[in-house]
Amino acid sequence: MKFSFLGIDISIKKRQVKDLLSLNDINHINNELLSYLKNLNEDEINKRIQDVTCTVGQGVKKIKETLSNKGIIIIPDFVPENSINKISQDLSLIREKLLVFESSSVSFKDEANVLFQQGNFKIKDYNSLANYNKAVANIRDGQDMGMIDIFNVDKWHHSIGDILRPYFNNELFTEAMKDNNNSPKAKNLNLYINNGVTKTRGFHVDSFKRQLKGFVYLEDCLDLKCGPYTYVKESHINSSLVKINKKISSALPNETETPIVLRHNIVPALAKKGTLVISDQGGSHRGFPQTKDFRRTVAVMNFS
Repeated sequence: MKFSFLGIDISIKKRQVKDLLSLNDINHINNELLSYLKNLNEDEINKRIQDVTCTVGQGVKKIKETLSNKGIIIIPDFVPENSINKISQDLSLIREKLLVFESSSVSFKDEANVLFQQGNFKIKDYNSLANYNKAVANIRDGQDMGMIDIFNVDKWHHSIGDILRPYFNNELFTEAMKDNNNSPKAKNLNLYINNGVTKTRGFHVDSFKRQLKGFVYLEDCLDLKCGPYTYVKESHINSSLVKINKKISSALPNETETPIVLRHNIVPALAKKGTLVISDQGGSHRGFPQTKDFRRTVAVMNFS
């Protein structure tokens, strides 16, 4: 493989990359980035957040422009607090059910409106999960051990979809995501629940192409200890760094790792509940590791 970095032409055989790199090396790089972020002062973090923040009142043109240029947009107070509070009882019931299942020794449990699974998943590939006839609650292992994602949560608790889907279908939201007359459509409404997840996968992409997701914080996430969604602004733009990351990840078991990022562009999306984050998943992102006893709950809408 040949590529240029900072004006230097580099040539490495793919076999050499495999010999030189492992996921342990990638984890080491990511851990150094975490240390860097933890040492940032509050003013610097707030400055980065404000750089990608728009209010609803600034209008669709500004929101669309920021998303296009930065790869991420943060919109405070998008979902009113009273709407979030209406689903708090459903969230409590979900957590109770998950706690019971997680403490059991079974790999999966099939109920009327939800399939729980952990360890050796019964349903694994994304399309099967997204199109399953009921909600699927996955308790992850591996790089995101302990993280829980619930596919199609509104098939389990309909009220969550009744309350949140209209916001994801908001005209302001859908107009902001249009690209070359392509209007992404809201599909799966999922839930991410992190309870004291102290190790998370490092910087990565979902794929090396434009892919949009909308996140709404259902709880305040105002400290790094809570494990905010973390994004590298402008990393969605095809660049030398993207090419280098592609070369590196091609030699790894997971071909979407992106350990080489610009530190000054990393944005931990600290925000109050009701905040909307729109993100191009073709850019580098990760969940920040939590401190034990801290939690984060986010509603996630996938678009296609």
